[in-house]
Amino acid sequence: MGVKIERKKKRLFWLSAINKLHKILPLPAKTKLKMYLNLTWIFERLSHEMSFSHYNTENHPARILPKKFIYKHLDPGFTVLDLGCSAGQISHVLAERVKKVVGIDYDKGAIDRAKELYKRDNLEFHHGEAFEFLTNNKDHFDLLFLSHILEHLDNPKEFLLKFKDFFDYVYVELPDFDRYFLSHYRRDLKLQLIYTDDDHVSEFDRYELLDLLAECGIEVLDSVYIYGDQQLWCRVKK
Repeated sequence: MGVKIERKKKRLFWLSAINKLHKILPLPAKTKLKMYLNLTWIFERLSHEMSFSHYNTENHPARILPKKFIYKHLDPGFTVLDLGCSAGQISHVLAERVKKVVGIDYDKGAIDRAKELYKRDNLEFHHGEAFEFLTNNKDHFDLLFLSHILEHLDNPKEFLLKFKDFFDYVYVELPDFDRYFLSHYRRDLKLQLIYTDDDHVSEFDRYELLDLLAECGIEVLDSVYIYGDQQLWCRVKK
């Protein structure tokens, strides 16, 4: 149970006022729905961004339970490639539980920050193109870690087919389009504010993602849907 509340609720003046305004607002139902959906998107986004000023990295709710899911599956002997690692925060977390982590990103500024912020004997950061790195690297990687990567790609299927054979396991985390019904309302009404982030190319529903992984020969072993994200622990079929 997330929270237990009293059956009798305190009356909220501002909520009652908004509800009365909604009822007398002289607009068609469809227009009201579009307006409310856009406002919901805006305030949800602002709330999420402000949360990072309120919580520190270790205590942020968006990381605590997802980290438990990841830790459940990590083998201490794993060598992990964190593709698109940005400034290395997740790479650092992974390195606490596995043999070795390599974080790679094409953003040199992000890699420079990662090298400055996170220093461990089993943690490396590289600036460059991931496929070229893997092709020229002789070490074996057990796990490809993809945290919020696929939704940014023009052709995620081509990407997965290109990379999967270098690994035994793949971890995928990305926004969950099915996290609530408002996403489907926005899609059906063709609203502009339908995406999670401005640079997203795709917003996957749960069936789409499962179909994509199956088409690429990647088997889902475990999954969880929490805090608006899909998390899938997968094995590459050989």
